[in-house]
Amino acid sequence: MKWTRVVSSVVLITTLAGCSQGTGTKDDSGRVDKGSVPTKISNEPITLTLYQHAAMSNEEIDKFIVQPVQKKYPNISFNIVRKGTGTNPEDLVAAGIVPDLIYTTDANTPLWRELDIPEDLNALMKSNNVDLNRFEPNAIDSIKIYSGGKGAIYALPVAQNIAALLYNKDIFDKFAVPYPKDGMNWDEVIQLARKLTKTENGVRYIGLSPDTISRLGYGLSLPYVNPATNKATINNDNWRKVFTTMKEMIDVPGFLGEDKKITYGTNDFFKNGNVAMLTAWVPDLIASLDPSIADKIPWDFVSLPNYPEAIGTGRVITPHTIMLNKQSKYKNEAFQVMSILTSDEVQSELSKSGKISVLAKSDFQAQYGVNVPYLKGKNVGGIFKSKPRKINDPLTEYDVLVRSAIDASAKDLAGGKMLIRLYGKRRKRRTKRLRKN
Repeated sequence: MKWTRVVSSVVLITTLAGCSQGTGTKDDSGRVDKGSVPTKISNEPITLTLYQHAAMSNEEIDKFIVQPVQKKYPNISFNIVRKGTGTNPEDLVAAGIVPDLIYTTDANTPLWRELDIPEDLNALMKSNNVDLNRFEPNAIDSIKIYSGGKGAIYALPVAQNIAALLYNKDIFDKFAVPYPKDGMNWDEVIQLARKLTKTENGVRYIGLSPDTISRLGYGLSLPYVNPATNKATINNDNWRKVFTTMKEMIDVPGFLGEDKKITYGTNDFFKNGNVAMLTAWVPDLIASLDPSIADKIPWDFVSLPNYPEAIGTGRVITPHTIMLNKQSKYKNEAFQVMSILTSDEVQSELSKSGKISVLAKSDFQAQYGVNVPYLKGKNVGGIFKSKPRKINDPLTEYDVLVRSAIDASAKDLAGGKMLIRLYGKRRKRRTKRLRKN
């Protein structure tokens, strides 16, 4: 493979106007103690604006945020602003909207940093005795890396995504193929797919819906760009292994139809019932799955497959996070909301409802999904046998360009090509640094 240099210009978005409100207090000499934060919580009626930048339903916001907060602080209410047409982060800047709290993901942190929005939480965590050891270490490391890697912490983790391999038992039974197991490697899964990709009685069965190429790379925490040279760093054996694995998935006899379709989704799996195996982020699946079709087919899941040398780990960790706006007038109150959202009580309810806790307590795994009816009898424990990996460090602002080019090259692989060229056209717009979940 031949790779060309990625060149891009980054134009920062105009930041919100106004000075940030300080949180320090003065000592007797009049000097500001930046490590001291007032802890008094107002008893006056307060409305906090919460911006929902990552997936969370109205019911989840009410159950995991509004109700627990109002139980302890009945004077605090919420105004919810959702990301959408006219309410993207850039639109908030233009409209002068200042959300107090932002529910987002670790990978979105650079975007908010460009907008000069997040408060460094170190001082607030110190004054409120927050113990970061309660959290999964990789989740905290990820936030630190996306926060710039210089000690700042611009968010707290709330939940995490873990992927698994779903399989349709009916298709396996139809073709007398043994079910997949926890701890498989991709070669073993591809061999299963070869036995299940068939057309019978006019029905075309797909053995395995391939993941994106970049997500296959997540299984080895592979970097995209050399930060010293800003050159793509994917001309190596590990990335070649990823591309080869994707090519083998696509080259399964009978997989490609006339439409050259590569990826099949949850509708094909649950509703149409013609996909034997499918990888998915489990919490996202549960949040979006229509209960009316959840039991339409007999299905289960096993731990996410990986390469032989990485068995026991899955994709890189992708925590959902809660961020405090440095321009908020109610920093102490907003931080209490963050503390409640990351408390044992709320994290337990998150876990029972199908979201994966970011706390290091293993007992939350045992109660995972108990309030989700269609998970009863499923191999829930298998989800946690592929532990999230640490993200590649350091990150660069050009990662998204390389990642997008990598994923787009799947069409070339389907056409029989193994060559990807990364075109370095200069751009006059801001480079987005968002990792797709």
